[in-house]
Amino acid sequence: MTEAVAGSPGDLSKQAEFLGHPVGLYVCFTTELWERFSFYGMKYLLLLYLTKYHLFADAEGLDVLGSYAGLVYALPLIGGMIADRYLGMRKSVLFGGILLSLGHILMAVEGHAAKFYAAGSTLVDSLTLASGEILAAGTVLSEDITMRDTAALDVFYFALALIVMGVGYLKPNISTIVGKLYSQDDPRRDGGFTIFYMGINIGSFAATLLCGWLGETFGWKYGFGAAGIGMIIGLITFTLGQKHLMGLAEPTKPEKLKKSFLGPLNVEWAIYLLSLPFLGVFWLLVQHEPVVLLTQNVFLIISIVGLILYSMVHNKSGSNTVAYSIAALAVVSGLYAVGVNLHFIPGSEALAEKVLYGSIILIVGFVVYGFMTHNSPEFGRTVVLMILILSTVVFWALFEQSAGSMTLYADRVVDRTVGSTTFTAAQFGSLNAGFIMLLAIPFAALWTWLAKKNLEPNTPVKFGLGILQAGLGFGALVFGAQFPDAAGQVAMIWLVLAYLLHTTGELCLSPVGLSAVTKLSIGNVVGVSMGTWFLATALSETVATRIGKMAAIDTSAGNTGDIATAVATYTELFSFLMWFGIGMGVFMIVISPILKRWMHGIH
Repeated sequence: MTEAVAGSPGDLSKQAEFLGHPVGLYVCFTTELWERFSFYGMKYLLLLYLTKYHLFADAEGLDVLGSYAGLVYALPLIGGMIADRYLGMRKSVLFGGILLSLGHILMAVEGHAAKFYAAGSTLVDSLTLASGEILAAGTVLSEDITMRDTAALDVFYFALALIVMGVGYLKPNISTIVGKLYSQDDPRRDGGFTIFYMGINIGSFAATLLCGWLGETFGWKYGFGAAGIGMIIGLITFTLGQKHLMGLAEPTKPEKLKKSFLGPLNVEWAIYLLSLPFLGVFWLLVQHEPVVLLTQNVFLIISIVGLILYSMVHNKSGSNTVAYSIAALAVVSGLYAVGVNLHFIPGSEALAEKVLYGSIILIVGFVVYGFMTHNSPEFGRTVVLMILILSTVVFWALFEQSAGSMTLYADRVVDRTVGSTTFTAAQFGSLNAGFIMLLAIPFAALWTWLAKKNLEPNTPVKFGLGILQAGLGFGALVFGAQFPDAAGQVAMIWLVLAYLLHTTGELCLSPVGLSAVTKLSIGNVVGVSMGTWFLATALSETVATRIGKMAAIDTSAGNTGDIATAVATYTELFSFLMWFGIGMGVFMIVISPILKRWMHGIH
């Protein structure tokens, strides 16, 4: 890692400026733009690559996507803590950028395409199975066999592990650096973050258009390779621009890093080296989605129950109350863990549901008990925050169909031709970023205008509107499926409309979400509350792919069947998502007066 750069922390007056903002902002802007370019450039290719090149069945491909996305959104919690306590933001971003660059480079190793051998066919050449068994030429196959390049897939899984860890170190800290460049009362602060977040959307928009086109037109390695080049450019930009951070991203206690950890190995290098064995853990986890889902569920319920119980005992000195709360937390979390785990054991679904319902009843019981005995503003606000966090799992599980079922839908049943131009399925992922760039400022202006007229919806209503629009987005796909063309394909305008509604829903929910965490959580557990928010986002990624499996098609034979059957399969899924989204959105709006009362004056 590079040593500390010039500049004394806190000396903001000496920062070089460009267009009225610190030059360091543009360093972070460019770094994040290229990091997001690399991330989204491969995300929308991932499922298509697995199902079309390695002939994974939809369910298998969705499992990998769910594990990967779930880990990507969970690891920044740990990366942020390591940066806060030890490395500092600059060193964390550099280390994460190196891991990301290596991961994206390895993504370009595609190996050879999978081959499908149907049952009843006769082998022309001998075939060596993954188990080592050799089938001689002339053998008549008794079952279907799909031959994949397992070595290339192992490299692919390792590349995902590198990216997961790299994002964990980089993502939470690059945003924090932007905040450090401004004093709390600097009027340019909000504008700086607006510029920074525009970089995220520019990177996402450009990546899905370019990488999506390269990957599906010229070869997967070109799409993944372009994403990797983008990340390398971002890493170089950050490395060259470190001097403009003015020492604001350095460790709070640099002497900690220089202490001996083991012989000549100091703490800083111990962190780097001890991180590497976890790549093996992540390599395994991206291949085992049930373990990822179980872990997410357990930690989320522990966090939610723990925060509610903490709000009940906050500022109370009774040791018995604390002891009972800890015991209750252990019981509920344990029961919930058992219930989730039982779902993965054949024949245990009925028992699993009883355990899960029992855990939910216990949680509701704790909340009711809390209102009866601890009806304080802090308790009420904590309960509202937990409800809002859980509602985001619903929204993001709908929204994140974009890289899963909606991408497969675009690939298999949508007419993607306009005039002489045919768009690739992955390129539709650019619509979200494009709509955000067009609508973010108008939405912000709308809330301001409504606030001046005392008509601005409160936070629970905005959450409800966001979920409602996510459901309506799937309604557009359900409606459009009723009007196929002569070839049975659906017009792309309906997919564009779905993305538009999902984006407007995101603009209702996402910008106010983090603000709600800071306003509703108890002061000394804001970090835990924020971690719970991101953990819910991580869970929603895995839940999204689980839901997408409801429309899974077996593509191991290299084909997806007829278009009419595919349209019917996806329409059934989208109909469920439509009514579920609309129902949950309406429910949030209906209960918003109760939640508003529990918020005790917080808007």
